Amino acid sequence: MLLKAAYFSVLGVGEGTSLQMAVHINPAIQLGRGLGIAWPQGGQGHNVRAWAELLILERATQPDPAMAYSADFGVRVQASGQRISQLWNETLRYRKNKPYSYELTQVREAAEWLIVNSALL
Repeated sequence: MLLKAAYFSVLGVGEGTSLQMAVHINPAIQLGRGLGIAWPQGGQGHNVRAWAELLILERATQPDPAMAYSADFGVRVQASGQRISQLWNETLRYRKNKPYSYELTQVREAAEWLIVNSALL
């Protein structure tokens, strides 16, 4: 959610705006695919890795060069999105499962990094 919110914030979508699939989410996904982001069909609005990639690309293409992430920060955003995406997807919400402790640690650390740096996203 932080990555998705950060992406729409860069576009100027207000914080109080209710994001709609047809108006906001689907066009963002199509844009991402057009930019070469591998955005899977299933659970498409929930793909953390893809939102991280789209956010990085969107910031890099803004007219103000200061909007682009530094290389190190962009790598951390990407790595966090990728780590979470490797261990979580939205279909897990509908299944009873018990993650290994190392999986919890990896997702927690990636999510914590995003939370700590949310003001910079």
